[in-house]
Amino acid sequence: MIDLAMHMMDIVQNSLRAGAQRIEIDLMVNSRDHTLLFRIKDDGAGMDAETVKKLDDPFFTTRTTRKVGLGVPFLKMTCEQTDGRLKVFSEKGRGSEMEAIYHTDHPDCLPLGDMGGYLALLLRANPHVCFRFTCRIDETEFILDSDELKKQGIELQHPRMLGAVREYIRENLREIYKKRSSHNFLCL
Repeated sequence: MIDLAMHMMDIVQNSLRAGAQRIEIDLMVNSRDHTLLFRIKDDGAGMDAETVKKLDDPFFTTRTTRKVGLGVPFLKMTCEQTDGRLKVFSEKGRGSEMEAIYHTDHPDCLPLGDMGGYLALLLRANPHVCFRFTCRIDETEFILDSDELKKQGIELQHPRMLGAVREYIRENLREIYKKRSSHNFLCL
């Protein structure tokens, strides 16, 4: 994975396969301690403790279509490259939460990537799922909640909305990105 958007898409796909109806995606930058918290939380099927222990093994997967599962091991590797860490919290029947800490003052910190493009695709392809995306850089934040958009009458599945939603997310991320500290390697 070459950016956080690709990691997000991979982990969210796991959440969707686990039957999640609500998925929260957070990017929280703290300039004082030069960290980025990348978190995905869902209300899917969850995992037992034994499965959680095996997640960072690239030769473990619950999928039957292949014999390797590289998404979580790659996520763990990319955050550890910045002297960060990965934590997984899950309980069978109660969902899962994955937290990756990146140090933004480390040159190996990944770029954000095309969050707007990937989020727009997730919204369009999964109309039954509530997505809540939060990006916060210190005190400035942008929140996109698919349920709120639907309440405002925005039809996320309409073909013309894909580009509009993608640009809306991109514009807001560019604005919030301007607030980041100049002492970090985090980039769009």
